[in-house]
Amino acid sequence: MNATDFAEQRDDLLRSIEQDQEAMRVAVHELAGAAHSKLSVGERIEEFPLTWVVGGFLFGVWLGWRRGGLVEAARQRRR
Repeated sequence: MNATDFAEQRDDLLRSIEQDQEAMRVAVHELAGAAHSKLSVGERIEEFPLTWVVGGFLFGVWLGWRRGGLVEAARQRRR
């Protein structure tokens, strides 16, 4: 291997490292942006409290209805 081949390989490696570093900077920047825009449930509840109360009530009714249906089905099977 002569000095010219070595210099070309070295330059290619340096360019590749620079490209990888730039890609890493972009990825870290995107990750930081995603971390800052995380979903804050508390803020959403503060913005729309009535919606959350109604949703919680409906969810509770749905759970109660499902359990009531299961209890009634079990009672009928015992008879």
